[in-house]
Amino acid sequence: MRFVRFAAATAASAAALAAGVLTAGPAYAGTSYVHNDCTSSDTAHPNHCFRIHFNSRSETTTQSDSACFATRRDRSSEFGYSVNGGASVVRFVFEDFVSDAYGGMPHPCGHSKGDGDGQGVENNAASAWNQDPYAAYSVYSADGYGGENQWYPKADGYARNLTSGIKNHNGAHKRYA
Repeated sequence: MRFVRFAAATAASAAALAAGVLTAGPAYAGTSYVHNDCTSSDTAHPNHCFRIHFNSRSETTTQSDSACFATRRDRSSEFGYSVNGGASVVRFVFEDFVSDAYGGMPHPCGHSKGDGDGQGVENNAASAWNQDPYAAYSVYSADGYGGENQWYPKADGYARNLTSGIKNHNGAHKRYA
């Protein structure tokens, strides 16, 4: 009798373990969120970046008052990228930050209004502003630099609204130095 109970308990434990293994979810991938992808060894203009904004700029101002994503790099996907063989994901997001938060980046993003703060960049942008004195940029409507694109010249003086084919349909941006 004792053996029968032991065998039954062992079988039940094995079945529970097998069910747990077979129904376990995928391995956990850590996610980090990046809003400032603007780094440079240029000491004269260390934080003059290309900025992608959550909202459009108004017709009466030269800049957008919404949260932004700052960069000085090509990004073939506005979503982000995987690292460590997919074990971690870096997501690009908009964020409010003041002008001196990153060593003197001219003009703040968002003015702490909260518009777009924490939202993903992909398919959420309405305007962009190029403050990079060394490169022009294009914003594309599809990942991999595909689809419609809009050009932003070097050190452009003001934010420009994205065209209707790209606004809230942005997939990538490319730097042309």
